[in-house]
Amino acid sequence: MAISVVPLLSGCVAALLPIAAAGMMGKTEIDRVKAKREFVASGAVEVFLPTNVDTVLAAETSDSRTDFTGQGGAIDEPDTALSDESRQYLSRFFRPLDVLQPRPYDDFARYALGQAVKLEAGEGVKSAVLVPRVDIFKPKTVRCEGKPLAVLIDMDDKSNSGWSRSETLYRQNGLVEALGELRAAKISVIWLSDEPSVLSDRISAILKDAELSASGADDFLFLDRGGEDRKQERRWDAANNYCIVAMAGDSRSDFDELYDYLRDPDGAITLEHMFGNGWFIAPPPLVTSAGDDAVELEEEG
Repeated sequence: MAISVVPLLSGCVAALLPIAAAGMMGKTEIDRVKAKREFVASGAVEVFLPTNVDTVLAAETSDSRTDFTGQGGAIDEPDTALSDESRQYLSRFFRPLDVLQPRPYDDFARYALGQAVKLEAGEGVKSAVLVPRVDIFKPKTVRCEGKPLAVLIDMDDKSNSGWSRSETLYRQNGLVEALGELRAAKISVIWLSDEPSVLSDRISAILKDAELSASGADDFLFLDRGGEDRKQERRWDAANNYCIVAMAGDSRSDFDELYDYLRDPDGAITLEHMFGNGWFIAPPPLVTSAGDDAVELEEEG
């Protein structure tokens, strides 16, 4: 599977570095092991990255693959050592990162890192997940005390429900760096999707190929558990074990399903303050089309 990058919104990863440095903490009173154990028991799946970094895309290094001939984007050079074969394959699809390209997840990451700084300073942090049966006129969020920090990213593309089965995906520009800053601050990453749980191995592999997973990180996939399971229930289950300080999605219903039932989704005035303060509208992390703002690469060969 080819993974590339889509540049969209503005930002700069350099602006995240001071916050991340200050946020590199892990409160001893927070039981991360218990949180992980109970979260996995609820149906979440840990995202694993094989320790043998030389196997990156090894299954797809066949010379039978054609060179890249369409639109793509840019990617930074991976920090891990790659074999010549893997590097040659990657060069067909990836190009050096243009640091001036827009980065749609910077504000999301910057806010979450700010919450980590507040927690380290002994200040309270607030969950971005609304309580069940929320009173829309007096909205409250799930309690955060004693829970490790996490962010939740909705992977589903409203314009393409078959994204996980696509042969080529485009990664949002700057997302790898943003996730690295979050993990350095001991913030877990939870990937939420309505894809069935039987696809967890495939989606984990997609995240690995896109360099969106990291060895030793407390990252999770939370996919459809079957039956009458709803994405909203999984948000609550995640919030029961982690303090979800920020959520990213491409529609308002990615933050709470109540938006699916409002006659006017823009009419929930009492929730507008959540946008930019825990809720962040952003394109899906992986998309099947580069779109108009993508960097067009010259055809090779």
